[in-house]
Amino acid sequence: MIKELFLAITLGSILGFGITGAFFALNKNKTSNQSSIQVSPTPTITNIQMSTQMTTTPAVSQTKTSTTITSPENNSVLSNAKISIKGDSKPNSLIIISTAAKTFNGKANSNGVFSINIELESGMNLIKINSIDSEDNQEEIELSLTYSTAKI
Repeated sequence: MIKELFLAITLGSILGFGITGAFFALNKNKTSNQSSIQVSPTPTITNIQMSTQMTTTPAVSQTKTSTTITSPENNSVLSNAKISIKGDSKPNSLIIISTAAKTFNGKANSNGVFSINIELESGMNLIKINSIDSEDNQEEIELSLTYSTAKI
């Protein structure tokens, strides 16, 4: 009886360690495959004979963002849960406003002006406003608004 119990415990342990080891090995493979996806380094072309060096870097736009929020101001404390986000963007841009609980969308008019009604949750709300223009250029603005019913 003791031999069978000892044999059962030993075989169970070996089987359990084998399954656990296989599980961790597969998860390690998945994470190493995901982490092996890297952005390739910037190519550098060097001409030794002429002592010149050319470096190719991606073009980064130095222009201001074309989307601005006119109302409400960032870090505002509001006493009404239903508010309207107003701003300016490129004409006919798609505007997507995301809160922690919901997503709202709308469109800027031909002048680039938009006004989208949203509903805030109680407390601090981190709002992400994405603007996508007709050329698929995307801009993101973050806005922090606090909704409170307390009398100030």
